[in-house]
Amino acid sequence: LAGISVAIADALIKKSSLNGGFLAAIKNPLMIAVILLYLIQVFFFIYIFINGWQLGITGNSQMVFYSMGVILIGLFIFGEQIRFIQGVGIVVALLGIILMNL
Repeated sequence: LAGISVAIADALIKKSSLNGGFLAAIKNPLMIAVILLYLIQVFFFIYIFINGWQLGITGNSQMVFYSMGVILIGLFIFGEQIRFIQGVGIVVALLGIILMNL
């Protein structure tokens, strides 16, 4: 959840920055959603650490889910492309998360 919320927030930042400079992006109403999504991440991490999750495993899992989220958003929303070898890297990252949680 934390990685996905940050991925969505970062996509909103990209969307708000496409229409002008830095100040235009900061003033964009989408920034309210960005801040809320980042707060969701903070609250989620508080919850999982209170419940005893390991920092290393949690951080690594978040990075993989964040990466997957921004890649999918880039592909489907912004029309970006990935090469085959990058797709292989995604699969390896997912396998890593599975192995780390066994």
